[in-house]
Amino acid sequence: MKLAELLNTTTSYIGEIEINRKKPSLDMVEKIAEVLGIEPFRLFLKSKDEENGSIENSLTDSYLERLSTSERQNLTKRLITLISNDVESFLQPESKTR
Repeated sequence: MKLAELLNTTTSYIGEIEINRKKPSLDMVEKIAEVLGIEPFRLFLKSKDEENGSIENSLTDSYLERLSTSERQNLTKRLITLISNDVESFLQPESKTR
């Protein structure tokens, strides 16, 4: 319920995403990641369960499988931009203030 409140959406919508009945927009993926305090691309990585070995993130496969070619291309471009921006900010030397 708290996640839905933080995202300004309904708990039923979040539930639909969790059980793979709905796919979130790219904007919603970014909002979810922001609320969770992670980079958006992490939502698409496979996670590991210590007891059961490798478990696929339910969002990853079902979300990506249902995307059209143009949606996949758009997602790829946005992820590349986000990752590139993070890399650039990491590589830039800190500005010195006087």
